[in-house]
Parts: sequence; structure tokens; C-alpha cells
Amino acid sequence: MHFDSESSPGFAIGRVAYLIRTSMAAELKKAGWPFSPEETQTLISLLDAGEPLSMNELASLMIRDPTTVKRQLDRLVENQFVQRTTSSKDARSVMISLTRVGEQKLKRVLPLLDDLRKTALKGIPKSELHTTQNVLRKMQKNLTNHLT
Repeated sequence: MHFDSESSPGFAIGRVAYLIRTSMAAELKKAGWPFSPEETQTLISLLDAGEPLSMNELASLMIRDPTTVKRQLDRLVENQFVQRTTSSKDARSVMISLTRVGEQKLKRVLPLLDDLRKTALKGIPKSELHTTQNVLRKMQKNLTNHLT
């Protein structure tokens, strides 16, 4: 049996993800931003959540290993972009949230990332983008179910 990588969605997704990450790293570096694309995505996930999240909630939301997320958070806390607090519902649980400074600084780089998104989507009709997003969500769901 021959495996054709050119017709594999996984290979195509991997190549696009690599190009997005590389472009994002270059844009962030050019802007003097101190964090990696992955750390920046952690900040964006916290901003999008709009409320403090536990480590497990954040790791699950980002589909990342909690140990990796913890290392990223250590650096973000050290730079005062993120804070850890004890949960008001369960004293054993640590909640993670953006600091005011972290949120303000993140909002300054979001336009750069939006420009990069626009570059990546140039020439793609909204209908195709919508279809692609639906397909990717279904693939994610299928693979998540496969792992459980």
C-alpha cells in the first residue's frame, strides 16, 4: 500500500501550522514581543475565556499537555502577564488569569496577528473558509473521540 502524503489532510495541516507558527514568531520578534507563539496562544486563550481557568481547563482548551502549559505559565507569571490565584470554590485548585498589564500588552500585538491571519486567508472565499473550519472541527472531534 502506498501512502500519498500530498492527499493527507494531516500532512497539509502540519505544513500550514508550521508556516503559521514560523510567520507568527517572525512578526512577534520584529515587534519586540518577548514570548513564543505558543506562549502568546496561551495568553490569547486566557483572554478569550474571559474568566480565570484552572490549569486542566486551560490545557484541555488548548489541547496541550499540562506540563507544557505549566512551563509556559511559569514564564508568563515571571513576566507579570499572568497570575495564579486560589480558587474561591476549591482552595486546592489554582486559577490562572491575565493580569491587567498582560491584557493591555497582548491587545497591542493582536493587530499584528490579525494582519497575519488576513495574509494567510488572502484569496480564500468566506464559504470555503467556513467549510474548512467545519471540516477541521469534525476531524478534531473524531480524533478526540478516538483517543478516549
